[in-house]
Formats: sequence, C-alpha cells, structure tokens
Amino acid sequence: MIIQHNLTRQKMYSNVLILCSLGTLIFIPISATMLGQLNWSPIYVGGNNQVDMWTKESKGCECQFNPSRKDCACCVKPGGCQCGSSAPNKCAQCGLQQYCNNMCNVTISQQSIFSESRSTVGQIKSPSLQGPALCWYLLQPDPGHRLELQIYRLVNVGRFNGTGCQSGYVHLVDEVDIKSGSIGVQICGENERFAPPVVLFADKGTATLTFRIEEATARSQFLAHYSFTPYNNTQGVGFRPVGGKRIENTAGCDWLYQDFSCIKEATGCVLASPGFPGLYPSHITCRYHITMSSLRTKVKIVFTTLSLPHNNCATDYINVYQGPTSSSTLLATLCSNKKQDLVFSGPNLLIEFKSGATIPPYDYNGFVAKLEFVGAITTTEMTPVTSTATLKNPNRIPSSSEKSSKRSQEEVTVRQVEREHTHQPSVSGEKPCQNFFYGNITRSGHFDTRTLPWSTNCILIFIGQPTDLIHISLFNYQINASSCHSYIEIIDGDIRSSAFKLLKKLCSPLIKHARNSEGRFHEQQTFLSTGNYLSIHFKRHKPIPQPEMEYIDGAFSFLDGYAEGTLQPNTLCDVTYFGLTSSSMGRIHNHGSQHLFWNVEGPLRCSQKFVPTANQSVILKIMSLQRLSSELCYTKCGDSGCQCVNTQNKREFEYVGDYDHLLILNEYNVPLSCICGSYKEEWLPIIIRSWSPITVIYSVAKYNWAEKGFSFEAEYRFIYDSACGYRLINHHSGAISPVHMEQNTVLNYYYNQVCTWILNSNIERELFVEIASLQDRPCSAWNITIYEYVEESKDHTGRLLERFCPRDSGKVYQLPWKLNIVAIKLSAMTRTLPQFQIKWRSQVVRTNTRLSSPEVSANSGSYKIFHIFLNVSHVMFYFFILACK
Repeated sequence: MIIQHNLTRQKMYSNVLILCSLGTLIFIPISATMLGQLNWSPIYVGGNNQVDMWTKESKGCECQFNPSRKDCACCVKPGGCQCGSSAPNKCAQCGLQQYCNNMCNVTISQQSIFSESRSTVGQIKSPSLQGPALCWYLLQPDPGHRLELQIYRLVNVGRFNGTGCQSGYVHLVDEVDIKSGSIGVQICGENERFAPPVVLFADKGTATLTFRIEEATARSQFLAHYSFTPYNNTQGVGFRPVGGKRIENTAGCDWLYQDFSCIKEATGCVLASPGFPGLYPSHITCRYHITMSSLRTKVKIVFTTLSLPHNNCATDYINVYQGPTSSSTLLATLCSNKKQDLVFSGPNLLIEFKSGATIPPYDYNGFVAKLEFVGAITTTEMTPVTSTATLKNPNRIPSSSEKSSKRSQEEVTVRQVEREHTHQPSVSGEKPCQNFFYGNITRSGHFDTRTLPWSTNCILIFIGQPTDLIHISLFNYQINASSCHSYIEIIDGDIRSSAFKLLKKLCSPLIKHARNSEGRFHEQQTFLSTGNYLSIHFKRHKPIPQPEMEYIDGAFSFLDGYAEGTLQPNTLCDVTYFGLTSSSMGRIHNHGSQHLFWNVEGPLRCSQKFVPTANQSVILKIMSLQRLSSELCYTKCGDSGCQCVNTQNKREFEYVGDYDHLLILNEYNVPLSCICGSYKEEWLPIIIRSWSPITVIYSVAKYNWAEKGFSFEAEYRFIYDSACGYRLINHHSGAISPVHMEQNTVLNYYYNQVCTWILNSNIERELFVEIASLQDRPCSAWNITIYEYVEESKDHTGRLLERFCPRDSGKVYQLPWKLNIVAIKLSAMTRTLPQFQIKWRSQVVRTNTRLSSPEVSANSGSYKIFHIFLNVSHVMFYFFILACK
C-alpha cells in the first residue's frame, strides 16, 4: 500500500512514501522527480508504526464490544472505529466498520461518512477474491464536491493485452453504472505497486468504482484511497475549469470558452483534459469550442501541462482546427509531451482531444491549457482623418496627400462636429477620436473605437463614390451610463451637413456581444444608407476611460448600385440588377469575403437577380467554380439544363440545402440549372440567355469566416432584342413566328424563353388557334399553352385551356364561345431554339343567328371539313329567314 502524506502539514514525512504490501510497512525515499508529481489531495497518516489509515496499533486498547478486555485495536482519532468482535485487532472509518471483513458492494456517501467520522477521506481495501467475481463501490460526493481516487496496489487484476484490459480491471465511471462497457478509466495489472499512485477524478456527481475479475484466480485484490474534495479547493489537486461552460447534451467533456467571459477572469480561461491531474478516460473525444466576438481579437493558447502516452500519437493527441468542427482546416497537432504556444485568429477555434486505450504504466495525466485573448493594437482598415476643406465636394475622394493633413486641422473637424451636433463643449485636452473610410481605398473593412484615442465624442464617417451605398453591421458595443447619457447614433448622410437622417439611436445602458451565451452568433444588426455617405456618432458620458470600457465595433462594405446591383431591404447579400438602370454588362462572383460576413455561421444563401426590361434579354455565363465538392450530390447536364442529383436516391432538383450548390431559377422560382458536388470541367461555361427574370442562388451549407464557401465567377450582359416578351395584339386574325436568331453551338448554351401574347378582341367571337411545329422535342424542352385572360394575376393568366407540345406536330384549337381575350404563352428551356408557327382567326357570329353554343374543341384535321359545313349551314339559314320576310 502507498499512503501519500500531507507534504505541507507533516514535514517529518516529506521525504518518504509508506509502502504496505497489504500488511507490511515499507519506507521508500521520495526523489525530486517524484515530488513534482505528488500534488493530489493529502491523505493523513499519524506515525511511523501506524498499521493502516485508521489503525494506530493492532492491540492495547479497550474493546468497545467488551469493556473488560484491553487487547483490541487502537484507532485513529477522530474518524476511526473498531471493527468489533469479528475483527478485534482492526479499525475502520466510522460509518464503514460493518465492512471490515468484506468491503464489497458498498455505498460511500460523503454526507454520512462525514457525520460519523468527521472526515471526507478514506480507504477502500477490497476483499481477497477468487475469480470470477465482481464488487462495486458507489461514491456519492456532496454538491460542490468531486471524487478523487488514488489506486496504490493491484494483485491479479487482469492484464493489459496491448489494446485494453483483459480478464479483469478496476473501472471508475462518472455515473451510477457497473456495466463494463461504460466510458471511464480502466486499469489492470498482475502485481502492481504504483508509486506515485494512479490518480482518478470524477466531477459530475455520483461515481461508480467497479472491481471485476473475469477469470479463475486464487487471490485478487486492490487497495485505494478516496477523497471528497471541494471544487474550489486551492490546496488540493482537483482541477477546476476557469471561465468555461460545459455544453449540455454532449458526451460530457465538451466545453465552450468565449472571449468576453474569459477577460473577466483574473487568470484568463483555463481548460484541461477530463479528470486532470488524474488519468483521463479511454476512447473519448472531447471538444473545447473557443469563440471570439470581434474581428480584432486573437487567442493565444498556452499549454502549461502536456503529458500524453509516449509513442501513442496515433491514438492520444490534440488537434486544433480553424473553425467550429473537425472538418475545418487543421492548424496544429500535439501529442506526447511536446508543448508549444499557439496564436490564432477567430472567429472560431476547436481544440479536439482524443484518447485511445488506457495503457500502463499509467504515468501520464493529460493536459492543461490557458487561453489569453488579445486584441490587435491597430487595424489596417482604418484610414487617416482628413481636413474639413477636403470634404466640401461630396463626390470628390481626397488624395493621399490631403488625407495626411495636420493634427490641428483634425482637431478643428472634431470640435466642429461636437459643437454643431451635440451642442456640448469638448473636454479640454482630449485627443480627437474620429476616422474616415473611403470607398475608393477599401471596399470592405472593420472599425473599432478601441483603436482610437479616448474622447467623449467619436465620429466615424464613411464616404463612398458617387454610385455607392454604405452597408454596415454592428458586432459588439457597450455603453454603461444611465438614462441615455451615452449613446450611439447611426446617421444616413454626412453628420457635418444639415441634411441627414437618423437611422437608429442606441441608448445606454446597453451591451451587445456578437454571440449569445451558447456561443452562437446573434442575428445581424445592419444598416444601409440611401446615398454615398453614412456616419456613426458615438457619445460617451465620462471624459476618461472607465474600468468597463465603452466601445463599438463592427464592419462596413461599400456597394456600387450601378455595377454591383441594388441591395434588397433587410438582406445581407440579395441584390437585383435591372436592365434599365444597372450596368449593361459586368461580372459577378460569390459573396462571403466582405467583412460583413464575419459573424455569419451556418447556412449562407445569397441571390443575384437579373431583370431584363421589355425588348431585352440577359445572357448569364458561368465561367468557373472552385472548391465545390460533396459526396451527397453530383451534377448532370442535358438538353434541359444542368441538374443537381442526389447521390443516394438519384432524384433531381431535390432540396439542396445540405450541400453547396449554385442554382439558377426562372421568374417563378423553377430551377433552370443547378451545379453541385462533382462536375466535369469541360461542361463550363454554362450559359443561359433569358428574356424573363432569372436569379442566381449561391448557397453554402456550412459557412464560416475562416474557410468561407466555394467560389464562382460569372459574366452578365443585357441585350436589346425583340425575340420574346409580352405583347398585346388587337387583330382578329394573324400569325406568330419566332424571331430568327443564330443558333449557338456552345455545349451548354441554353435558351430560357417565356413569351406571352395577349389576343384581345372588343367583339364577341369564337376564336380558333392553330399551332404547328416540325421539331421532334419533348414537352419539357418547350411548349405553348393557352390560358383564360385574368387581369388581376401576375402574368394575366387564369385557367389553362390547351397545351401544345412539339411532338404534337400540328393542332387546331377551338376555344369557348365569347372568350374574347386569351393569353398564349411559350415556355422554353432548351439548347435548341423553338421552331413553331401560331395562327389564329376569329369567327364573328351575330347573337340572333346563333342557334346553339359552340361545339366541343376539335383537335384533328377533320375539324376543317366540319367547320366549312357549319359555315355553309349558317349562310343558308340566313337567306331562308330573309326569304320568309
């Protein structure tokens, strides 16, 4: 048996360990190396000749079961009680003396043990078992306490077979469970004396210690000491995480560490492997999620302890990922005892700890790491301030020499703003707190008032080029004063002019972090200007910095409404290009690289819509895609466009939100083409020419700032033509043929046509429509439909009357009587331009000559003979009436 002494309280025993081979005392000097490891909770032993933890001497004291006898054991006071007549020469911990002869299947409650013995430490000496056998020990710490277990001796308790314990083990699990398959720490050995002892911890309440022998043995036994230790104990070894939060509904060792929580701790955040400084469980995966709430923040990871099994880097290691999951970019791997300090930026880091089998000689105990969150002193996005004179022309961008004007001019600008806008005098001696951001210098960036001189008034002014709008997002802010004495104003326009509009005023006291308590990003708080100026006025109540700093930080982006489309209200990245007002040609690419996307995590969906005007078409050319891969989906291109196909069920155009894709929709949100997963490089470019609105959907299943999403490049061009569109025709008869266009020979060049002709008549009629085509194409390639006209509907179509497919060759449709207005629509998505001819004519019939309602529509060639016969009959009947008169 090894009994560890209180090194601080018992100086006389600081240089020895007491070994007891389950009965015999042995004294062993402690080396300096060993002393460095003796940092577990103290177990007190009172003298050199003490028999065991609770027995001072085996005889010489009065027997409690018979006061006339004086040959019973002398017990340690307080805490020791005689075992009774069955074992008169032994003492045990008060409350457990009934287990003196057979300490097996025992519940050890801290509350009951302390009430009996006034001690929270004790020993477990198993009975000498002949296997197979099983003993369990239920250890119940009080709230706010953890269990510490020190194992000193194993006799015939299984053996390690290279991958785990075989035929027997001692097993500690953090739960009420004696199943051998539970996750925990298993140790084994045929004849082991552990110096120092093997230390195990359980810190989630009741724990179970299982002693199992699965083979025939003559004698199997183990010896251990336990201690119920407070979490906040500063002298014991039980590790107490600092600044972290255990993540519920996980394997039990997943934690969340956030920068704004860690900076409140004097020592910063501290994390460790489960059970540190004891052995950690076998075959576990623990994830430590580290989040940052600001673009300027970095984290320094300092491993103060790293003790993993040597030559086991394949099973016991630490991985650090740049992102929230283990599929993110791997930054570093640590194993064995090779410590190193790491510095990374956010917004997310993942430290993943994996363990293999618990292997002898059990001389490792995991790791401890400290997190230090550091903010950058300067930020490259911030540009120097400029003088007032420079900004007289709102559409003139200052030169670099103008932007380096003298400090005296800068102070005049700030003090002028303070007087004109706040009507409060500036505090004497304050340095100016202001910054200008120019759209011709940087199109995207980050702002943070903590990088500027402290002042009661901070002014940030964003100045775009003439066609720019400014889009900003607030990540974090803190204003502490009461009753709105500190505030943040978001202003649409130039704060120095008389014409500006207050978009939002945020009043103190108010605190916003980019993330919630669970580590997830809050919904973005964004603002969009209506012109090329936007201002932020930050008013602090106190003239000097306070312990709780007031600040604001966020991101900005300049958006050229002419070249980059019109940003849709209340969206982050949905833009529309109008054929009349946008640039007639240009390039588009994926969103996600602008600083506004820093606090986006999870699915990202951005749309770019192209709206041609009348007599216009738009050509969209997808030129390149990169980093677009997924095993869940692949791309298949054919005559009707490219399609995303589910790898498992081979279905097309299913919901594709679970994997990255680029999707092109028509004006009714029907997919025209989709690219995802694996695709053939030679299929590019994919070109769609459309005479109606089309939308490009850029969708990333799991976006994060560190890795972004996939990238793509495309070109667009608006072209004036009259090939398709919306036309109102008042003629009672006529013909429609497609406008001749040269057929494109590019492999994946598609035509998307939605052409509508409204046949309008101001008289009662019966309409006959004849449609013919020589193309042998499926209806999905293109078709012509005839609808009732409905003024109120979006495209003026109502009930479907007839549908013509190219393979119908030719048909004549007789439409219902008195249907004076109808809509004929061509819908096509095909590589080959539709070839067709539509003819129509109206039959006018006077009401008083009408004998009956029109016949059912005829759709065959025999209809013409019937129609001639009907017309002759009408004429003969008309002359018969005249003759009678």
